[in-house]
Amino acid sequence: MIPYGMDWKHAAARGLGWLTTVPYRVRPRVRIGPRLLGNGRLRILGPGRVLLEADVNAWSHAEVNRLITTRPEAIIHIGRHARLNGCTIVASERIEVGADCVLGSCEIRDHLPYSESPADRRRPGRAQPVVIEDNVWIGGQVSVMPGVLIGRDTVVGIHAVVFEDLPPGVIVGGNPARVLRRLDLSANGDNRDQ
Repeated sequence: MIPYGMDWKHAAARGLGWLTTVPYRVRPRVRIGPRLLGNGRLRILGPGRVLLEADVNAWSHAEVNRLITTRPEAIIHIGRHARLNGCTIVASERIEVGADCVLGSCEIRDHLPYSESPADRRRPGRAQPVVIEDNVWIGGQVSVMPGVLIGRDTVVGIHAVVFEDLPPGVIVGGNPARVLRRLDLSANGDNRDQ
């Protein structure tokens, strides 16, 4: 029986999201909250912990969503109502994605697969946690580098490379990413700054 107000497509996406994640749900280090939407394009790999809160939408149109941990201590945490559309998240330590975020076909890493030092180039870089606060939109082909904090309500434009922390409520773009303009959050009845 389809709950009142839910169309058959939404119900099918929930069913498919549950069915295609059964292999992950039986793993003790993976927790998937209720009402996941999906179409079979979610891959959870590695020995670490992956936590998806309630109502995550992992329905990807083209690319596969990849949540990869590289060590048993690593944690990837995806907040409520987050939308994953072809993102790759690779954690050696910790990556936090807040509630209501939208992630396009971006790549988010808390470590690089190589060291920045030419002498140590064959060794992985040092892990530095990444935090993406609530209601952040990250476009396609964006790279978020280790140690970055992206402030709530920020929009990261397509092809940007984020090397440094970003303040809340801005639109950024470029390589390296820079603030293009501030968003007027008060127009939406948002009183967070008061």
